[in-house]
Amino acid sequence: MNFTTPTGWARIAYGIDENGGHPILVKAVRRGRSLSFSKADAEEASIPGPRTVLAACLLQRESFTRWLTAPIASARKAATVFHSLLDVQLPFSVEDCEVALLGTLATDDRTGTRGLVAGARREDIERKLEGLARAGMDPHLLDQESIALWHQGLTEYPPIREESSPRVVIYLGTDRITLVAGQSAVFLGALSLRQPEIESIHRFLKSHFPTALTAIQFFWTGPCATRGTIESLYPSLSVRWPGSSKIVRDPETFLARALAGRALIPGPTSCNLRSGRHLHPELARRQERQPALLGKACLAAGLLLCLVNIVWLVATQHRIAETQASLKTLAIEVTGSPRGLPPGQEVLAARRVMEQQTQTMEPFLAAVDGPLRDTMKTILSVATEEGLTLETLTLSRKNGVIHGLAPKFEQGGKLAQRLNGAGWTTSLERKVQPQGEERPAFVIGMERHREKK
Repeated sequence: MNFTTPTGWARIAYGIDENGGHPILVKAVRRGRSLSFSKADAEEASIPGPRTVLAACLLQRESFTRWLTAPIASARKAATVFHSLLDVQLPFSVEDCEVALLGTLATDDRTGTRGLVAGARREDIERKLEGLARAGMDPHLLDQESIALWHQGLTEYPPIREESSPRVVIYLGTDRITLVAGQSAVFLGALSLRQPEIESIHRFLKSHFPTALTAIQFFWTGPCATRGTIESLYPSLSVRWPGSSKIVRDPETFLARALAGRALIPGPTSCNLRSGRHLHPELARRQERQPALLGKACLAAGLLLCLVNIVWLVATQHRIAETQASLKTLAIEVTGSPRGLPPGQEVLAARRVMEQQTQTMEPFLAAVDGPLRDTMKTILSVATEEGLTLETLTLSRKNGVIHGLAPKFEQGGKLAQRLNGAGWTTSLERKVQPQGEERPAFVIGMERHREKK
C-alpha cells in the first residue's frame, strides 16, 4: 500500500473542485503552520511556480473507502495483511488499483486492528488525469473526495471535547451529492448520488447509525448549498434524523479549500492516489534527488568527522594505548566474549555478531515469502468468516501452531479443514479455556505435506 507523498517543500497550493466542468479553484499559502486562502482562476493554476503544487481529487463515485479488520493486535503487522483482506472485498482485482492506508485503530476488544484505506482503479485515475489535462491542469496530488470533506469538517468545526455526536457532511454540487458520515472524529463511510434520493440517504444513515443516537449534526457544503436547496431537503431528513443543520462558511469553496490545505499541511488521513506509475513527474524527480541530497549531507558530515578525528588524534597520541584498551573492552561487550581481542579484530567480531543476528531474523524474513503469505491470507480469511480469535500464531515453511478461541469448537475445525486443502497436514485439539472465557479454546498443529520449493 502507498502512504503520504511528501510535499513539505511546497509553500503554495491550488485546490481544484471540478464542479461538473465549471472548476472552483482556491489558492492556499502556508506560513509556518498557518494557511491563508483566496479564490483563484484556472489560468493562474495552469502555470505553477517552483514551490507550488496542484491538488485535485477523485470523486467518491470514482474511488472507494473501506474499513478493514485484521485479527492481529499489532498495527504494524496488521498493515501487512490489509492488502490481502481488501482483495477479498473488492469486485475487481486490487492489483489494478492504487491504494493508500490512511490510519489504524484497535478493535473494541483490543485483539485486532482496524485500518481505513482509500483507493481507485488505475483506469479511473488515468481518466481523471486526462479530463484535467483537457482543462489545462496537471495536478501533483489526487486526494479522495469524501476523506477530504470529512477532514475539512473536523478542521473548521472540531468536535467539542468528549463529544461523541454523529455528524454528516453533505456536499451539494452541480453534478453530484456526496454524503460523509462519522462519529466524533472517526470517519465511517460515504455515499455518492447524482440527484437527491431521500430513501437512499435514509438507508445510508441507517447503515452507519442503526441504533438510537443523540442528535445528528448536518453540515452543508458545496456550490449548491443554498438556503432554498437545504430547506427542500432537510425537513424530509429531520423527521427520522433530528438534529442540527448548519451551512458551512463559504460553502462553494469548501472542497477546494480542503484539497489545498491538505496538500500543504498533511494530516493523519493524508492521501495521494496519484502514485505508482501515475506519480507526477515533479514529485518523481524530487524523490529521485532525495538519495543524492542525503548522500551530499552524509559526505559533508563524514568530511567534518574526519577533520575532527585528525585533530583529535594529533592532540591525543599519548592516549592511543588507553583508547585501544577501551575499544577492546567495548568489543568484548558487543560480542559477549569473556576473552580479550587482539588489536584490529574488533570489526571482525562485530561482523560475526551481525551475521548471527541475521540468522536469528531469518524466520521473520521468511514470513513474507509467497507460500506463507497465501497461508496467512487463508488463516485470516477463515478467522474473519468464522468469528475466530487468534491468540498466538507461529508459522514457518515447514510447520506451525495456532492457538485460538471459537464460538463453537467445530468452527476451529473448519480452519483446520481449509489448511488441509492448502498443502498442510493439521491436528486439532481442544485445550483448557482461559479463566472467565466461555468460548472453547483450540490448538491446531500444522505440518507441510512436503517441502515447497
